[in-house]
Amino acid sequence: MKMEAGASGNSEKCGCHRQSGCGRWACGSNQALMRIAIFNTVQLETAGGMEHFSIQAAAHLASLPGVQADCVTMDEAFNLRYGRLHSLYFFRRFDRATIFREPREVIEQRLGRARYVQCATFAGLREVLGQYDLVYSRNEITEAFLFRMRVGYRNVPPVVFGCHCPHRYIGASTLHSRLHNLLYASKLYTRLAKGVAGFHTISGGDTAAIERQFPGHPVVQIPNPFDAVGYSEQAGKAKPPFAVDYAKFNILWAGRLTGQKGVAQLLEVIESVNETHGGRVAWHICGDGELSGLILEAASRHENVRAHGHVDRLAMPAAYAAADLFVSTSQWGETYAYTPREANSLGVPVVAFDISGYNEIIENGRNGRLVKSVDEFTEHVRWFVDGNRLDGDIREYICARTDPATAYELLFEFFRDRLAFNGERG
Repeated sequence: MKMEAGASGNSEKCGCHRQSGCGRWACGSNQALMRIAIFNTVQLETAGGMEHFSIQAAAHLASLPGVQADCVTMDEAFNLRYGRLHSLYFFRRFDRATIFREPREVIEQRLGRARYVQCATFAGLREVLGQYDLVYSRNEITEAFLFRMRVGYRNVPPVVFGCHCPHRYIGASTLHSRLHNLLYASKLYTRLAKGVAGFHTISGGDTAAIERQFPGHPVVQIPNPFDAVGYSEQAGKAKPPFAVDYAKFNILWAGRLTGQKGVAQLLEVIESVNETHGGRVAWHICGDGELSGLILEAASRHENVRAHGHVDRLAMPAAYAAADLFVSTSQWGETYAYTPREANSLGVPVVAFDISGYNEIIENGRNGRLVKSVDEFTEHVRWFVDGNRLDGDIREYICARTDPATAYELLFEFFRDRLAFNGERG
């Protein structure tokens, strides 16, 4: 039974019974086409960081001569079940809307020549992935369990794990961050992930951790591709997604409204800054999540706090362009922090906590400020509100630090190396 084409565009839904095992790019055949599957359990409509990367990477790779690259995920029914379990783990209520943030038609447009394939079963997933030469997936323990226990590394082409989820949270202080560190450093995770052909790391901390835990595996550190120039150009194509009073000093916060993203710390900063500068500042909070009620309460108490809810990704460049300062209160660290890069591409400085992901792109005093406490955070925000500015051109700095062409080239070369090695072994 063949895969059924989607109703429109380049989407496909899988039942799924394609003949497996025909990916032979690296095994000495005359096949000219190299086929890459970018697999993520979570569907692309969720519009998170990994989903964003998957779409961009697939679109770029599929534009190269001799390359077919597609995004593969589990289907909507699976994601609804998975979403409920994920919410239960974090002791929060599942909101169905969180897995449908980006419309499918927008995803298809962004994918270009790449396709979007969804699978309903693990058997179907096994058969779909068998049509490719290499599978790129994230390092989540969910995917590691799936490949080890449900799909089987031997039943699919070589799998490369991209460390888009921090392997270890530095300074973990919450139950879930500590549990995460325990699980990912455990023999269980080592067993689940040891079947991969290699690891793509993004941060220096994860590179060191993976090399210690998987000494026999190839590891390459490559930053996620980010086009600062292209991102800034998008700002001119749309109006800000909310009303802006340019007589005020506009401060932007964007992200999931969760404890991990530092909602409690954000509220502390708002309270402290408003005590001295409330009449001069407008706070714009973009995002949704289980702690959205706290932001709505703050908005009801402070007339200068605006809760905008989820803002479409295409509208965010214009939101950054309207801001005077971007603040991030993330607590756990990230492998690759997109938001400071996005803000900097519009010339907007950033104040953030000194954690992994942020301290690898923010040079203190050059394109933003790194802080270690809420009090220090508050003082730096006030410093900017008082009219102080950083030296140098922030746009120039971030463009020099982000080169998407080089990142894609290095990642593709790593894929080729893994396939060549697999071909020699096979």
